[in-house]
Amino acid sequence: MISCENNDNTIDDPRPVDKNVYQFQFKSYVVKNTVLYQGAKGEKSTPDESYLNKYWSLYQEPAWEKISLDLKNKTIKLLSETSTTDFTYSFTMMNDSVMIKENNNNKPTYIGDFHKDTSSFTLKRTYRYVKKVPRDDHDALLITKSAHFGTTQYENIFVNIFSTPSEMIKTGDQVLWSNIEYSYK
Repeated sequence: MISCENNDNTIDDPRPVDKNVYQFQFKSYVVKNTVLYQGAKGEKSTPDESYLNKYWSLYQEPAWEKISLDLKNKTIKLLSETSTTDFTYSFTMMNDSVMIKENNNNKPTYIGDFHKDTSSFTLKRTYRYVKKVPRDDHDALLITKSAHFGTTQYENIFVNIFSTPSEMIKTGDQVLWSNIEYSYK
């Protein structure tokens, strides 16, 4: 063989080209667990998924229909087709776990798992509801309802408002959380 371009290298590079940007579309969700502590004794239960509709009517659909993961620039974009809640974060990875920096927090926030072999992403969201009934005439009713990236466990919900379920001394006291995984392909 003769090469007209002075390139006599006829061996192709057999290594696959790594993809730098992955585009994901929402496919499905799974409720991983729902935990409820309530009442004057802080009794624990695990209600089924239908219980969540009382607190979050839209938990079945994620806030973002699409996710763009740029491995070269280390950015993840969460894209909504129906609102202006698009966000871009820089990220780091530990194994398949994706960690972002948000709200000027020094500690990275776990957002989900990137599965390179299947070109999929699992976005982890946790929903929290805490209600503290007034203890005396000077206290106000306290209700917090929020959604966060990552997962909630006993250790990170019984911290501020109630330190333990034993502090739940009024009938209306409630602590509820649910961990939901949104799958993207």
